[in-house]
Amino acid sequence: MSNAENAFRGAAPRNPPGAAQWGRPVLIALLAVCGLILLGRFVGEPLMTIRHVTVHSDVPLADDQVLVLSGIQGGEHWYTVSATAIEKRLEASPLVRHAKAENVFPDTIHLTLWGRQPAALVLAAANGRSFPVLVDEDGVVFKVGTTGADLDLPVVSGLTGGDMALGAQLPRSCRALFADLRALKEKAPALYAAVSEVRILTPEAASGLSPQDLELLVYLTSSPVPIRARGSVDEGLVKYALMAQDLLSRQGVLKDIQELDFRSGDVVYKLAGKNSSGPLAGKSGPGNAAAAKGG
Repeated sequence: MSNAENAFRGAAPRNPPGAAQWGRPVLIALLAVCGLILLGRFVGEPLMTIRHVTVHSDVPLADDQVLVLSGIQGGEHWYTVSATAIEKRLEASPLVRHAKAENVFPDTIHLTLWGRQPAALVLAAANGRSFPVLVDEDGVVFKVGTTGADLDLPVVSGLTGGDMALGAQLPRSCRALFADLRALKEKAPALYAAVSEVRILTPEAASGLSPQDLELLVYLTSSPVPIRARGSVDEGLVKYALMAQDLLSRQGVLKDIQELDFRSGDVVYKLAGKNSSGPLAGKSGPGNAAAAKGG
């Protein structure tokens, strides 16, 4: 062999050092990943198929009805189920005020539902007839028709405009009234039970008026004499109205009074059959007993 051939052979390219050492581990890693994917596909996924749905609820719906509302059909995988989407579907029901969905690994979904609670019974009017609906503290109609238990609720009348269909929300100007009634029920149930009816006098109640602009007549179970008020029905109003009625009753003049007006700083009473009126002497406000002053 010539020297030229030896030189050419010596210059022949060689594989980079360590290439085989790197290639084999990479190939093994790729095969391992593919194996894990196949293992998860044929073994792991069946184990993560939703098999259990638990329901905790105070909503008057059976568990299977809740399941239908949730949109869970069975066969979904744990990692593909959207808790947010389930909550939105559940809260679309007029009966559901709030819903919580939780994915519990590997095959369970917990559903918790909080129902709407009645603040008052509303006498709605449509097509020349009246019908009762239940309204919650947010002003949402969540039930049409009543049961015997619903008859213990205070009645709100005078709402002649707006949508009263199931799931409808009453005008903004009226919602504060229902929030006040619900708060009164929770804080002072005895005072809440003393409210028989709240009549909304403002004809434009369905428009964009502020809650403070609503004219109200509040009827208590203790007396047929109504209380004229503006804006809200809270603990202070009901308590003071009861005190004023009791005071006037003990003085023997309550039967002659047409209404008590609480809209101003002084509580004014209007005598039936007369144009004159008079204030309750003394400072107005809860906790202040005053002598009646006739008009």
